[in-house]
Amino acid sequence: MPKDSSRVTVIKGGKIFTGKVRQELIDGGWIIIKGGEIARVGKGDYTRYIRGQKASIIDATDRIVTPGLINCHTHLYSTLARGFVQKASPRNFVERLETLWWRLDKALTYEDCYWSALVGSLLSLKAGVTTVLDHHSSPYAIDQSLDAIAGGMRQVGIRGAVCYEVSDRDGQDRAQLGIEENLRFARVAASDSRIACLMGLHASFTLSQPTLLRAREAADEANLGFHIHVAEDAADVIDSQKRYRRRVVTRLADAGILSDRSLAIHCVHVSDQEIRILSQTGANVIHCPRSNLSNAVGVAPIAKMFRHGVRVGLGSDGFGANILDDAYTSVLNWRLVERLPTAGFIESEVLLLHNNQLIASSILGRPVGLIERGHAADIVIFDYDPPTPVNGDNLWGHFLSKEMVAETVLVDGRVVLSKGKACLV
Repeated sequence: MPKDSSRVTVIKGGKIFTGKVRQELIDGGWIIIKGGEIARVGKGDYTRYIRGQKASIIDATDRIVTPGLINCHTHLYSTLARGFVQKASPRNFVERLETLWWRLDKALTYEDCYWSALVGSLLSLKAGVTTVLDHHSSPYAIDQSLDAIAGGMRQVGIRGAVCYEVSDRDGQDRAQLGIEENLRFARVAASDSRIACLMGLHASFTLSQPTLLRAREAADEANLGFHIHVAEDAADVIDSQKRYRRRVVTRLADAGILSDRSLAIHCVHVSDQEIRILSQTGANVIHCPRSNLSNAVGVAPIAKMFRHGVRVGLGSDGFGANILDDAYTSVLNWRLVERLPTAGFIESEVLLLHNNQLIASSILGRPVGLIERGHAADIVIFDYDPPTPVNGDNLWGHFLSKEMVAETVLVDGRVVLSKGKACLV
């Protein structure tokens, strides 16, 4: 979806939320979009800014206008597993991987990857999500699998980053193919304004030291950050201590995996020392509360990470497309851990609206997630008729009601969802 520098769009009316936490809404304001970017935001007469230019007008009266939401960790390949009935009865997390997810990813074809990504991207748009950071695995269809994932995303019109999950669980040859797939697609993504690439890694317990170091060396040469599951289950920690005499975060830090360009997913079983390492390295921790509860792996110490200055974002881990469900669950987890009924509300807003915006902008190399001049024009118009007033102080509570319906979605200033229907598929 190339940008058209001559295209001008104006969104007028409605209550505009710029994406900055606790900022007052612009009631009856307008947004001018040029060349896929936000050119101006204001209130009053906008016509003087587009005089002599042909503009498309979108009337958002009685609607809530927000930046597109961001999902910092998902698995689009799992989209078509919805309703899958698992015959096995796994007793723990590793058995769940062995009997369900690793069986699924081994069966995936190139076509499966494409359609899973397309449907998952469409469901994301319908949930108001315009950016997804995807983590992919298809060990018997590795070569060009990231083209399939990115192709499905492009077809729908969503923005994001992709990676292939490097792992030794199917042998070192396939691990090397995974490294090469990340490097190959990184060259493709270099000329793509909407799709970026990271070096994907599965988790410490399926990565030998030689593979981990080869992946790091390759990523360093290609200037790629990392996307890896970290201490999701206690089994990851036990394996690392047994084989390498150190905990997971320490092992990854020693190998040069953790930096401000790294996504450390889950971090459920991390020690105080590891939290300090995460803070010192600048690694981005991605909290996936619904997935953690579903897999019975525990609750990540997010409040403690906050206090130590760790940047924590939110992801769905493929557990549905609506990232607001994860925001709401993070509030409940926070209150449970802190034993405080007022905890987590403001913090969850920071996770999704502030931290996800910073993380995605860094990964993509382009400012996203704010309705602000110079940012990508990724915008959602929600059809929402609340029973109570909406303002900057209480908008987050309305978000967490999960009753806001994405009616119109723009990515790069182009309408990709209109009246709840996809425009490009």
